[in-house]
Amino acid sequence: MKKILTAIGLLAMSLTANAQRDLMLSQQLFSRLNMNPAATGNSDDIDLFLLGRWQWTNVEDSPKSGVLNASDYFESLRSGLGLTMLYDDLGISNRTYNCKAAYAYHVNLNESMLLSMGLSAGIYYHYWSPEKHTLVDEEERGQASFPNETQTDLYPDFDLGFELATPKIMFGGSVAHLTNNEEDVSTAKAGRHFYSYVRGLFPLSGKLDLAPALIYMHRNKVDKVELNATVFYNGQFWGGVTYRPDVNAQWSSNDLTFTVGAEISQFRIGYAFEYGMGEVSDISSMSHDILLSWRIPKATKEKYVRFME
Repeated sequence: MKKILTAIGLLAMSLTANAQRDLMLSQQLFSRLNMNPAATGNSDDIDLFLLGRWQWTNVEDSPKSGVLNASDYFESLRSGLGLTMLYDDLGISNRTYNCKAAYAYHVNLNESMLLSMGLSAGIYYHYWSPEKHTLVDEEERGQASFPNETQTDLYPDFDLGFELATPKIMFGGSVAHLTNNEEDVSTAKAGRHFYSYVRGLFPLSGKLDLAPALIYMHRNKVDKVELNATVFYNGQFWGGVTYRPDVNAQWSSNDLTFTVGAEISQFRIGYAFEYGMGEVSDISSMSHDILLSWRIPKATKEKYVRFME
């Protein structure tokens, strides 16, 4: 019983932290502009990307999240324009919506090196309702710590970032929620996030390529690391594994994720299964991600192909 109660407590801590921390999704390297606006226009085609996540599927009212990205590249302007929308539902009448327009300027430093610099701006909206919450002490209901009425918050939101890419390796860095000071952060307002990542693409044999990746996210006293290795077959099919260690040792939760996917014509579909390990996994061990994307070709002359589109 004590072990179960401990797991429930850890899960509650994780829910609270997630209200202040952005999602880290294993398949978002295929469309990165929700974490880095510099990735806007990383394809010559019009790119539509949808990612849905069902977290902790064996828990009632478990969190559900979604990301929708759309971008296009304009050669005459050397610029990418895009839109990113994020939905995060913690399952307890606690929801966040984040919608931003993104812009990136692209510079070919030479024939095999591309630098892009991006900025995004939009709104961050948070909704919370007491209706589905059960209190141990009902006398707390209506107090400042637990109001009776629905709470809504709306803030301006900005991101800034860069990417430097070659045919075999890519570096990226960004600051999300740029203007949010840590003093103002609450469960209704995300703190400033710092992202950095590197990804490679190396041939293994005639039709096999290996794409290792390392992603690091920092927010205040929270650090998250993601180690990923993906193998591509013929540039169309892939399978990979991702490991996220609990580097802060706060919730004794380590995640292992397996991904598979295929790209046929202009369509891409991917699936990720995440298995949680540690004490939190006693009640929340499984999560699922579904990726769908569509490239709409444009009649443009051939130019430098962007890395890991």
